[in-house]
Amino acid sequence: MRAVALVVTALLLAMCAVGILCAADERPAERVSPPPSCNPNAVIWRTPQPPANPQKGDIWINPRDDMDMVYIPAGEFIMGSSTAELDAWLQTHPQDQYDWFAHEQPQCRLNLRSYWISRTEVTNAQYLRFVTASARAQPEHWRGGIIPQGIEGFPATFVEWEDARAYCKWAGGRLPSEPEWERAARGGDARVFPWGNQWDRNRCRNFEAIIGRRPLSPYQNMLRFGEWEGGHDEIREGPVAVGSYPAGASPFGCLDLAGNVWEWCAEWYNDQAYQRYSTGDLRPPALSPQGKRVLRGGAFNQGHPRSLRCAWRFFFDPTAGDVSIGFRVARDAGK
Repeated sequence: MRAVALVVTALLLAMCAVGILCAADERPAERVSPPPSCNPNAVIWRTPQPPANPQKGDIWINPRDDMDMVYIPAGEFIMGSSTAELDAWLQTHPQDQYDWFAHEQPQCRLNLRSYWISRTEVTNAQYLRFVTASARAQPEHWRGGIIPQGIEGFPATFVEWEDARAYCKWAGGRLPSEPEWERAARGGDARVFPWGNQWDRNRCRNFEAIIGRRPLSPYQNMLRFGEWEGGHDEIREGPVAVGSYPAGASPFGCLDLAGNVWEWCAEWYNDQAYQRYSTGDLRPPALSPQGKRVLRGGAFNQGHPRSLRCAWRFFFDPTAGDVSIGFRVARDAGK
């Protein structure tokens, strides 16, 4: 009887040990809501450091700034626009001109390493943590280190490129590269907009939705925006709180990759960059003929869908900030 009892005890201990191991290997029970289309089983990780073996679309909450960081696995994606895609676009948007899109050609297939990217743009409240910790200059629309009431959850704007880079470093990351930004927006199917191929002004913050009609040309958009700006507070009535358009999520579950505010990327802007990318050389441009840094994603003051497409590229003086420019954070996987 004693031998039988010992055997039973040993079996129970073994079962407990297996249970402990299984419990340790279980993924967190907290699911992402709504889950990204790439992985309906994506989960949220609340750990001091990123998980060692995340799955695509998983979220790790960075304790430094409480930012949701989305995991993008290594893989191939299509960057830029093909001639056929642009021909189709111009058929439905005849007011556009082909040469406006030359900077996003040739289209190329790129393989990227895995990385994390913030689910939304950095907010004013998050940027305040950084300013307090680093004694960095505050954005010009703050007064005495105080965020104007009601915009704490809005994107941090009037942030120069170097300040955005310093924030990312403080948060344990870096600015995203152009290819990383576009992969996060497009997923693996080269979609036109983060949510799909059809324009929908109700899926992002854009000027067409603000005024209820689409300006037909960049010049008309400039005039309409000037009229609107004259009677509105562009700081409070231009951008909106990050994550306000969940229906505009990308396949990985990232938000605000179209509209709200432009986002700084790491590279110098060079309109010939894709010619080198198409050869497999992903080194960033060493210089910009214009002396500008890359912006992606469009902004609230963009009144035509061409500049809210995933493939659209823009640029700005890195030593200047603007109400329509913010940023998000990227981070190498495994760090």
